[in-house]
Amino acid sequence: MDSITVTIRPDGRLSKNGLRRANWRQSQQLIAQARLDGFVLGQIEMGGSWKTPEQASVHIVQYYARQPFDFDGLACACAPTIDGLVDCGVLVDDDPSHIVRYTLAHQKVHTMPENRVEITVTPISA
Repeated sequence: MDSITVTIRPDGRLSKNGLRRANWRQSQQLIAQARLDGFVLGQIEMGGSWKTPEQASVHIVQYYARQPFDFDGLACACAPTIDGLVDCGVLVDDDPSHIVRYTLAHQKVHTMPENRVEITVTPISA
């Protein structure tokens, strides 16, 4: 398997600005749910053929119809999902020695139902 892609619809309250305005209890629940979602989606995508790479690249694309997150907000909103991918073994860890390339992008879509974020993990050969 060349890469793993999980598709999420992150809650806007998980963005950097959203977390500043939210109640801490609510934020903790949202973070815990996003991490669990990342864990479950990662397990589904891994199947039986994924070998956890020592180093990987992570590419995040937000497909948006109205207003995209700014890049720091997008990274913040995806962080709990990436932690879930670490928990299930898609990644060894999410530190810079294991994720050696981290890219963010936006792509405009026509309708709100198309809104989503895709997180792709690709192994990097040593």
